[in-house]
Amino acid sequence: MGKLDDFFKSIIGEKEKKSELEILEEIEECLKMKEIDKALEQIKNLEKEHNIFLALRMVIRSIVEQLDEGEQTGTLNEEDVSRTRERIKETIPVVNALFNPRYRALLMADLAILFYRLDDELNGDIALRTAINLAENHDDIIREILMNLIRLGLLDKAGYAMKMVREPEKLDVVLVHLAEMFYRTGEEEKAKLIIKHIASPFHKAMALYYIASIEGTQNREEALRILEEAFKMAEKVEDPDARFELMLKLYDLKHSLLGEALNLREILSRREVPPQ
Repeated sequence: MGKLDDFFKSIIGEKEKKSELEILEEIEECLKMKEIDKALEQIKNLEKEHNIFLALRMVIRSIVEQLDEGEQTGTLNEEDVSRTRERIKETIPVVNALFNPRYRALLMADLAILFYRLDDELNGDIALRTAINLAENHDDIIREILMNLIRLGLLDKAGYAMKMVREPEKLDVVLVHLAEMFYRTGEEEKAKLIIKHIASPFHKAMALYYIASIEGTQNREEALRILEEAFKMAEKVEDPDARFELMLKLYDLKHSLLGEALNLREILSRREVPPQ
């Protein structure tokens, strides 16, 4: 009867085992009740990485919401801050157990921002450095990390993150898009700060080109001024083909702003200009 009993116990156990969706729903309910510790405990019952990632992000979002509420109501005290800091530290082993580098990078970046918010700069820097290293082959993740830091006003930390990216060319592509995005939304100072961190003359000129294009719809004189900066930067591009391609874009925009036709002789004369 022993083997038969074991068999029935295994059947009953399988029936009683909760699905991962049910566990996620329970975690969601815990968070609605502000029972973060209970939610963290439930994460241990998850096995699939994408579900663990989802649950951790839910927990982090809930922690942020509680911090926001405490600050807005003036009820956040040192004990709350200390407990929150410990909760964040408890999530780190769970995050590090994930194999997917994209998941780990995003989560470590989230934790870095929380540490900074709690004035724990040391752990924040460690988490941010880990996130950037994990995101090395994922430009979209690097872009998201930088965008979040800049959006939250952590400009020094965004600069710190930029310096850690091992391939400046890869970072430059991200920074061009960031500069364009911020300028388009009216955050000109942030856009200018980002452009200063672009290392490649080609990409710096492209960032100025996009900004001049945006400015051209409102202030032609300012657009032309920005465009002149782009021309000066384009002169420093060493590759003649890349320089020619860039000059073509710049002259096209310049003549469009002036309401003139393109001057091909002027463009071709720039092709062989030696870099300064």
